Amino acid sequence: MTRFLELLISIVIVIVLFVVVGVFLPSQRDVQNAMETNHPVRQVYDTINGFKRFGDWHPLRQHDPRVRFTLSGPPTGVGATLDYASTDPLGVGKGRWELVESEQDMRVKFNTVNEDYGTDKVNEFTLDNKGKTVEIQWKYSVDYGWNLLGRYAGLYVNRTVGDDIKRGLGNLVGLLATMPNFDYKVLGEIVYADLPIENILYISTTADRNITAVDDAMSLALTDIEAAIKANNLEAAGAPRLITTNFGAEKYEFDIAIPVRRPDPAAAAADGDESADADADADAADAPVEPVAAAPAPAAAPAAMPGTPVVPVAPPALTDLKLPANVLSGQSYGGRALMTDYTGHPATLPLVRDMLRSFAAAHGETVTDRAFEEYLTGMSETAADEAKFKVYWPIQ
Repeated sequence: MTRFLELLISIVIVIVLFVVVGVFLPSQRDVQNAMETNHPVRQVYDTINGFKRFGDWHPLRQHDPRVRFTLSGPPTGVGATLDYASTDPLGVGKGRWELVESEQDMRVKFNTVNEDYGTDKVNEFTLDNKGKTVEIQWKYSVDYGWNLLGRYAGLYVNRTVGDDIKRGLGNLVGLLATMPNFDYKVLGEIVYADLPIENILYISTTADRNITAVDDAMSLALTDIEAAIKANNLEAAGAPRLITTNFGAEKYEFDIAIPVRRPDPAAAAADGDESADADADADAADAPVEPVAAAPAPAAAPAAMPGTPVVPVAPPALTDLKLPANVLSGQSYGGRALMTDYTGHPATLPLVRDMLRSFAAAHGETVTDRAFEEYLTGMSETAADEAKFKVYWPIQ
């Protein structure tokens, strides 16, 4: 009996000590770390301001390769949400990351819920642009309240969460190192476009990699395509395009294309009747006019949801064309693409294309097919520094 009482008293003493020590342990814990990258601050910000690349840098998949991610909300910015769940009983469990605050090129803040001890868990990334480098600081904070087990768990937060922060920052810096290193912030707005498939006439050509040779080759190709359009009674359906095939060290291979279509007979007939209609209108101007009920306006087509690709439908191919040997008939790329408006010298267009690749990498997009530009300024005038273009790069 004496030994039982001694054991009971020992247990009570241990419990009392556990409670007393726990009460004096911190109820909140913070842990943080930082690493630097030589990539532009906008690219760093875009990479973490959403969840398209989350699985490529966060350690969750390193702990549990079979963890499943479910994305909801907007693709980037405040409201973007990632839910994760493990299919392995010994895996990472389940939880949620929600992006709650975002300041462009400065910081991104996530509220986190998981099965670990604590509440009000916050993961905050702060970006310090130092010019040639960007410091990425990751801070984690958690509140254990009066959960004494949680307060004791907080003693090891530097080894658990802290180690994951170090690993995650290393993953993030390594991921950035795989991306094209171009500061696309100077482009202004880059948007997602759904491009229709169009009939085109085009010429494949090659030039030395200098602006004069490229401009000469473009002008010759454009002259031949315009002559073929006229000879086949077609009309241009859009601006001329330069489609890059291979931007080599010495040679530049590309296509010059113009979207084309057959003239609308109804429109042509309407144009032919304009003069007759004008005379008839003049005669009827003095006649009394009966009131006519207005026709109902056509219903607007539903707008596609942001990020929802539109499946393009190819128009009927043009047939029975009489084309010279160097002019070919085909159809253009149709589908999703990144697009930006650009004003400047055409010699800088290769840099603009590289910036689109950089943007795509940060947003988890994969470029495909061939980049191309629409020449909104006449090709003969593109030596000016104020030439206008729309630059596209197709994405999967």
